[in-house]
Amino acid sequence: MNIRRYMNEHEARVREVLEKGDVRDLAGLKESHDRMIRFMQHERLIHLLVLLAVASFFLLLLAWTWTRPSLPLLLLSGLFLVLLVPYILHYYFLENTVQRWYVISDEIQNREHRPKTNTNIHRIHKTRGRPSRRSGGRGR
Repeated sequence: MNIRRYMNEHEARVREVLEKGDVRDLAGLKESHDRMIRFMQHERLIHLLVLLAVASFFLLLLAWTWTRPSLPLLLLSGLFLVLLVPYILHYYFLENTVQRWYVISDEIQNREHRPKTNTNIHRIHKTRGRPSRRSGGRGR
């Protein structure tokens, strides 16, 4: 399974629904999207643990190679460095994508609770019989 493609396809579907303005089932969309966020949070946690383990082994091997230099230890350190770089890049992708999804989830929630009427209507408060464009508080 290609997790990058899976996540990008999900995000594209959600953004397509939001851009089309087809907001008939925003509650279902939000529930589905939040479920995907939970899945990816779990994925992110597992990858963080693996990343920390690989980084720890790399640092231990590097220290051991520094104190007792030998070609096999140097090659093993290089192997762990080669493993560490893709783990960092993949975790970076997971972290940023999930954080982007938090914003999308907030956008869905805002659209779900947006009133159906025009929200750009200015409210006019009366103060001593004259209209005022003040947004709140009491007139004098």
